Amino acid sequence: MYDIFISYRRDGGFEMARLLYDRLQDMGLNVFFDLEELRSGKFNVKLFGAIDDSSNFLLVLPPNSLDRCKNEDDWLRIEIEYAISKRKNIVPLMMKGFEWPSDLPETLKGLHLYNAVQMSREYFQASIDRLLSMCVNVSAGGGKKTHAEKDVREENKYFTYDNRTERRRLNTQQKLMRGFDAPAYDKVKEKYEKLVVLDIGTNTGEFVMDRLGASENLEKLIGIEFDEKAVRYSNDTYGQEGKIEFYRLDAEADSFGDDLQEIMDSHGIKAFNVINLSMILLHLKTPYKLLKKLRAVLAKDGTVIVKDIDDGYNMAYPDENGDFAKAIEICGREELAGYRKSGRQIYTLLYRAGFKHVTQERLGLSTVGMDSDERSALFDTYFSFIGADLKQLLEKYPDDRRLKADAEWYDSVYDDLEERFQDDAFYFLLGFVLYTAQR
Repeated sequence: MYDIFISYRRDGGFEMARLLYDRLQDMGLNVFFDLEELRSGKFNVKLFGAIDDSSNFLLVLPPNSLDRCKNEDDWLRIEIEYAISKRKNIVPLMMKGFEWPSDLPETLKGLHLYNAVQMSREYFQASIDRLLSMCVNVSAGGGKKTHAEKDVREENKYFTYDNRTERRRLNTQQKLMRGFDAPAYDKVKEKYEKLVVLDIGTNTGEFVMDRLGASENLEKLIGIEFDEKAVRYSNDTYGQEGKIEFYRLDAEADSFGDDLQEIMDSHGIKAFNVINLSMILLHLKTPYKLLKKLRAVLAKDGTVIVKDIDDGYNMAYPDENGDFAKAIEICGREELAGYRKSGRQIYTLLYRAGFKHVTQERLGLSTVGMDSDERSALFDTYFSFIGADLKQLLEKYPDDRRLKADAEWYDSVYDDLEERFQDDAFYFLLGFVLYTAQR
């Protein structure tokens, strides 16, 4: 996949196209530029595939570059027509002296209506910033835009029991977050004489067992997890037949509601009075659908607890070189990290799903008052998985230059970020959000 396809005519356009290619590559973008002269002779069909695989089509326009487009077999005309037919995001880049010809073929008549950029050698970076602002899925700073900019969620089954690094990180996070979220769990333990708990996205069970499973008034606890090995571990470690059991289900499957009802029937559960969703909604494509199904199995006086993340609330200071900001940006655009602005949607999602009395219990976990060990835990919670995810993604997309640039940069600054995080004068706020709501 390419972020950008550069279309140009060699006569008058090659130098500018090459400058664009080098600069955009340096910014970490994956750019298609036919250095191998694919356009010579008969139009090479490989170019069609490259256009298909590109989000943006940059059209370099030196003076008189469209004059030959009156010829049906002109390769630049063929390229542009194909990009138009595929509804690509086309950005004309007009060089000094270029004027739109009056005799363009009918298929190109609307080309002048696209938002164009006047390219300037004197102010080349300003021209780059301008053209990137018109591109889709890339940011003016280079790299892919975060999903939040497109408001897109994707299904992301991020957790596997075999990932020992992630298991360790989640265990660290679970301990770190106790002070952040424990009061909300204490409230429900005090509210209900008998706890009947449903935990969605239970991983290996450590979190729910720490917050609710060890309660003296626990009557039933059902944990739902997608990873089969994690379910087996949870049952072996914490399971108590008839009281605490874990099951493998896909929370986004169409059959989830029916499958959950079967489990409830087998345990004689009519409804749950506590439903817990900790760091799971950011990994779902359609959280609203799940929340609707969960509301149907929540008791009339029941409580749902939702903890999630929103990187839009993150703050790092001082950050003179913007390294922490760049790390957060990389996290937001890499596909394994989930929807990193999920937290701001939770309030609305809960109300739309029919829940009432939605309460924001906590917003943001900061380094204020933390000792060295707690700072290390917070750094590990957020920053350790980014590098691991980038390495995993590079195995999946070995030719993605943007990923390679991100991974190399992150590896080069990681130790410095970790050391700066320990400075007592350094402030970091991580955008955890915690909500409770009633049926």
